[in-house]
Amino acid sequence: MNISIIFLFMHTMFIAVKSESRFRLISAHRKPEYDNKYEVENAIGVYNVRFVECTVKCVSNTRCLSFFYNNLTRVCILHSDPFTYTVMSFSEKGWKFYLSQERYGRCLVDFFYYRELDLCYKLEPTIQISVVHEDFVCPGSELMRIDSNERQDYIKLVTADIGRVYSHGICIQGKKSQGKWTYNDGSTMEYFRWDQNQPSEYSNVIAMIRNQNYKWRNPTRVSDPCTYMCEYRSLNN
Repeated sequence: MNISIIFLFMHTMFIAVKSESRFRLISAHRKPEYDNKYEVENAIGVYNVRFVECTVKCVSNTRCLSFFYNNLTRVCILHSDPFTYTVMSFSEKGWKFYLSQERYGRCLVDFFYYRELDLCYKLEPTIQISVVHEDFVCPGSELMRIDSNERQDYIKLVTADIGRVYSHGICIQGKKSQGKWTYNDGSTMEYFRWDQNQPSEYSNVIAMIRNQNYKWRNPTRVSDPCTYMCEYRSLNN
């Protein structure tokens, strides 16, 4: 990955990156509502560098989705978390928070891009479990597919404090058809994280239960709500 062009506009820094024989435009957008807050837990890197160098370090690291930078101390903290549903633990003057986003490339607008897993995703509010599989859920994309330990662990990371906003489970892709669990495209599911005595088959929906270490369950009442995440898959996935 080559850093080709860097330019700053208002609260956003744009970086043109040459990757896989083509250019991608990645931005680092400041979120002023998080000024003077920061987080160290689960950081993927901590450095003493200038702001531009901090931005480049994030863009150069496929695990980096956001970073904190302190203008007074020149401390740079890289994270894999967009901090939508993760509470920042510390407060101190000089800290600013920046969220990276790939522009006009792999993801849809307003989707986060976690490059390490080639995952474009968006966190959504609650819906009723009974409509999870309807076409109007995740328009232009699809319900989050969990097919590896890496994806399971990443979802746990970015929804660590979602319970402070939504107390419900997180509905994910998967339904039972002709005796086997399948994804939306009909392919067979081979990865599961069922809780004890699951699947219960009370419903044809899978929900991750946060207070049970994100184990999977079939919700017993389809009238209950759940929150969810959408993902935009590439044609190669």
